Amino acid sequence: MLSVIGDGTFLPFRTSLFMTTLMDNSMVAQNSCLQMCVIGRNTFIGAGSTFTDFNLLPIPIRARDGNGQLDIANRPVLGCCVGHNCRLGAGMIVFPARTIESDTILLASHERRVIDKDVHYEESDHHKLASATLHPHRYPRSDEGELHYSVPDLNFTRGSYEETPSLDRRR
Repeated sequence: MLSVIGDGTFLPFRTSLFMTTLMDNSMVAQNSCLQMCVIGRNTFIGAGSTFTDFNLLPIPIRARDGNGQLDIANRPVLGCCVGHNCRLGAGMIVFPARTIESDTILLASHERRVIDKDVHYEESDHHKLASATLHPHRYPRSDEGELHYSVPDLNFTRGSYEETPSLDRRR
């Protein structure tokens, strides 16, 4: 079925897409299945992940409406949405109508293998790591205002890393 693939997106062998949109520079690893999803720019989906669009539970699918409130979707199938600059580990299972906010990293573990609720940036697994500052919050919510990054972006040129101009929005 029709899917939209952005420029610079990488899809290896045995990746299945059904009515899915992958934005620019995203990557979906092998043996993954995405059904009716929207995946943001610069996002990585780990191998063996499944994004289902069909509700397996005997309850109505609930999704966010235009005001951000959960409401019954009145649909038998509904895909999910992954924001920009996300990293999802291998073997994740994402239920229908779930949203994973931009800049979120989810590591597959016994506690987090099945995504059955929306995941916000504050719940990202990278906050637990010593190297958390290496994954900055590049896509803030509209109510968060300006961002000022304290971590420089690095650019690999001529065999060494150089600092690139900051994405400071004050200019």
